[in-house]
Amino acid sequence: MLKEIRNPEIGGKFLFIILVLFFLGNGLTRTHQKSDFLDYYHASQRWETKENLYKFDVAAELSQKVTTWEELFLPANASLLDALQNQTATYIYPPLFSFLLIPLGKLSPEIASGIHSFINWLALLGIFYLLSKGEKFGFKPKFNYWVFVLVILTNFRYLESHIQNNQVGILLVFLVLASLLSKNDIVSGLTLALATSIKVTPAVFIVLFLYEKRIKALLWFFLGMILWNALPLLYDFDYTLTMTKEWITQVLGNALSNPLLRSWKNNQSLPSTLAKYFISGADFVNQPLYRLPFADLSLNTVKTIQLIIILIFGAPILLLLKRPDRKWELASLLFLASCLFSGISWIHSFVICIFPMYFLISHFLTYEWSKRERNTFLVIASLVLLTHRSVVGSVMENVFLMFSVLFYLNAALYILILYFSFKKNEIRN
Repeated sequence: MLKEIRNPEIGGKFLFIILVLFFLGNGLTRTHQKSDFLDYYHASQRWETKENLYKFDVAAELSQKVTTWEELFLPANASLLDALQNQTATYIYPPLFSFLLIPLGKLSPEIASGIHSFINWLALLGIFYLLSKGEKFGFKPKFNYWVFVLVILTNFRYLESHIQNNQVGILLVFLVLASLLSKNDIVSGLTLALATSIKVTPAVFIVLFLYEKRIKALLWFFLGMILWNALPLLYDFDYTLTMTKEWITQVLGNALSNPLLRSWKNNQSLPSTLAKYFISGADFVNQPLYRLPFADLSLNTVKTIQLIIILIFGAPILLLLKRPDRKWELASLLFLASCLFSGISWIHSFVICIFPMYFLISHFLTYEWSKRERNTFLVIASLVLLTHRSVVGSVMENVFLMFSVLFYLNAALYILILYFSFKKNEIRN
């Protein structure tokens, strides 16, 4: 058996199986622990109690009762204060996602968490099944399990965080890839519509429907948005309408227009990074510890800087849209952009790097890379792992996160993919 494992092909398959089983076990053994899934779980139960999905009503009620800081800590306001800290805006997805989880909300938290974790694991296997079709992405080398092993290792930090938090990102990556790979316009449109109805960021991938001139897929996407979101309307029309309005105004509106929304240490998005650097009080707990902000700028000034940076990063995509056969380069860039420039990007959010990393590793195996290109990629991939607390300790990891190291590393990954997108590549001999 050991001789068989030493065989490179069998060894890669063996290690891949070990890694995916590790993720399965790691997820199922954490079902009793507090995770982000509990926010989804409690939100699904509010469909029965008719409570506010996002608990913004708690903040409104507390603001009416409290006129001074002293009153905030009165025993009479203890339950409201607890709800404000542990429930308000902990669920920030559209109403449909919590509606789809209603069956899980009827189970115990541990069983529901286990089922959700297993669904995520199946989605992870689904992603690798789709990636095994390398020829569909324009890559010629024979399928190799070592590519999957490298993809997992370079994304290990994000996958570990995702599984610990029992998040939904892996499922979204699977839905997006399934949509982009399908040649059936109905399947592509409806699948991307489902992903967008769960979390709004996958909507950026309609750019690829336009790029390929798949007008029917685009029409099915818009029809799918109506159909998917009609499901909770049929269940409870008034409640769905109220919560949808709440999500659009309070969650989506704030996320798009306010860099201060959850601009905490672990938030690695561009808006959060600028807020930590230039707005006093963005993270009032951690900013004093790290002598931030560098300068105290107005909110409008920070928004202007944010817009300029987004335009600088976005302009090359507009140029790339005019070039043929750049679908998967664009897909890689859109995956990264959906995380870099959204309002809230925790560590687990960067699980979307599964595809960009797969793209670059397969690109290396297909085309000639210079020593400088290889070293650049190696440094970016290594630093993601080397800035983890298991290597540098929790104190240094906190420093790196406060200064948004993951934003810079993934922005560098974005630039590297742009570089290869415009470069004339030579196929390996």
